[in-house]
This record gives sequence, C-alpha cells and structure tokens, in this order.
Amino acid sequence: MLMLLALAMASCKPTESNYRAAYDAAQQKRKASDDANADMSLPAGGLLTIGGPAIKVVNGDSVFVTSERIRFEGGLENEMRKWNVAVAKFKMPTNCAAMTENLFSEGYKSFYVKNTEGAYYVIAGSFDTLEEAALFAHDYASKKNPTAFTGLPGSPVIIEK
Repeated sequence: MLMLLALAMASCKPTESNYRAAYDAAQQKRKASDDANADMSLPAGGLLTIGGPAIKVVNGDSVFVTSERIRFEGGLENEMRKWNVAVAKFKMPTNCAAMTENLFSEGYKSFYVKNTEGAYYVIAGSFDTLEEAALFAHDYASKKNPTAFTGLPGSPVIIEK
C-alpha cells in the first residue's frame, strides 16, 4: 500500500515541460483574445471599466465618449441635443449650478443634467453631431488645465443622450 502511495505521489510531480506547455497554451489564448478585441474602443485610462467613457477617435482627435440616459436639471440654457460635452461631474446639484453660472459668464451655453445613477454633469455645449461635439471638446480642453475637469478623466466627456 505504501508503495502505491509513493508511486502515485511521484507521478503527480509537475515538470518543466508541463509548465512550459501550460504557459504556451495561455499565451496563445491571450493572443487570440487580443486579436479578436483589437477593433474595440479603448476604455478610459486604458483600464477595463463597465459603463465608463471609452476613447474614440473622431476626425483624428481622441475624445472620451459615453452613452447615458440624462435629463435636463437646470441652468441658463436648456436646449439639450444628442451630443453633450460634459466638463465636470458632481454629486450635488449646487456645485453644478455654480459652475454652470461661471461657464455662462464666460460665454458658454451651459446647463447641467442628471443621469439615472444620480450623478450631475455640467454641460458646456450641446451639438447635433459627434464631430461638432468632438471639435468643441478639443477646443475647450486646450483652454483649460486638466485638473479643471472635476470627476472626469482629465478632459471633457461627450455624452450621447
């Protein structure tokens, strides 16, 4: 009995060739997965996120784009179109109202919206096409410090409503 137990233990011993075969199989599986997902949008920050903005190339510029259910909450301009350029995200509407007023005094047609999760976005511009929104987002970002985009990934996020 002892002899059978020793034989069983010796036969289960991992070998370098077993490790190599498993490693090669895992590498092939990873490469196949990467090739299959090569045309997908890169999530914000390069990390896999669920429901977060993805980087999309529009007219040669990279912009953050997401699709969310949003509704007008307040501000000086309430003409919300399909593509909305968010420049900040807050938990409290009072912060949005203050920033919206500042943006309006700077000449932006700003307002703020609320998503279904209770987050508030300050919208600096609203557009009919993604191309217009991307151009505006790029222009706006070039005038502001990346730390100015509270709650966002360091630049404006275009929200498709």
